[in-house]
Amino acid sequence: MAIISKISEGSQKLQNRFLTGGFMHIGAVTREPRANTAEELVSSIKAYAKTNPEIAEFAKHINEMNPKHLGLAQDIIDLTNTREMSMTNIDLGQKIQDGTTYAGYMLKRLPEISKKNPEALDLTEEVINNSDTQNAKFFLSKLFGYNLENMSSISEQMKATKEVVPEVAKSTLEGGYTGDFSKNNQFFTFIQTLCSGDSKPENIKLLKPIFEMMDKINKNTGATCNIERLRTAETKIVKDNMDALPYLLENAEAQGKTIDVTDFLTKAPKVD
Repeated sequence: MAIISKISEGSQKLQNRFLTGGFMHIGAVTREPRANTAEELVSSIKAYAKTNPEIAEFAKHINEMNPKHLGLAQDIIDLTNTREMSMTNIDLGQKIQDGTTYAGYMLKRLPEISKKNPEALDLTEEVINNSDTQNAKFFLSKLFGYNLENMSSISEQMKATKEVVPEVAKSTLEGGYTGDFSKNNQFFTFIQTLCSGDSKPENIKLLKPIFEMMDKINKNTGATCNIERLRTAETKIVKDNMDALPYLLENAEAQGKTIDVTDFLTKAPKVD
């Protein structure tokens, strides 16, 4: 039986999970993934549809999309009804063309993207669950500028990138409010680079343990890693060099040195 046919006429809006009633955290955050049932999400979407023509149009096509992405649809609606008390608030309810709003444009495309390139929506949900509302809106507005429906060729890169979103958020979004979108743009560019067609998914998966080593060992000194080079490097070489990476980081920490570990990780062993 179709999901939408199970919902009674007494549909009810879910609480906006981005409005906590207190101070909105800025930067990297950790939100629990939605635990709502498909029935609860459809009921909420139908409640909003009563007063919003764009959501009403989307509701007609709910059964065309994977139920696992209904939570993203609700997040788009919630973010449209969330305003940051800053000069850089992004209004997803703003009209962009033909009287369509950002949110309406995104919702209209969700069913097809859900079928053709679900990894893009999985990645988007991970971004929303690990960054503040400004970054979530910025990412949505930038990502939906691409033809995601026909980008399944990079689905494996998107799937692998999803696993390192928390680390990317910590490294790019922390440090307080800057009054512009520079950090958001850096975050998006970071994700975009990892999702490039020439990126090796197996290399992307190595980033998380590499970042974790750097964070764990280098407490008083810095360590950086150039993902532009690492994402296309020889995978076996990187894996082999990772075994000795803790010793390199510990030595740098002991000497008070800031290092870039990229050369070490991508350098092939000498052959006598």
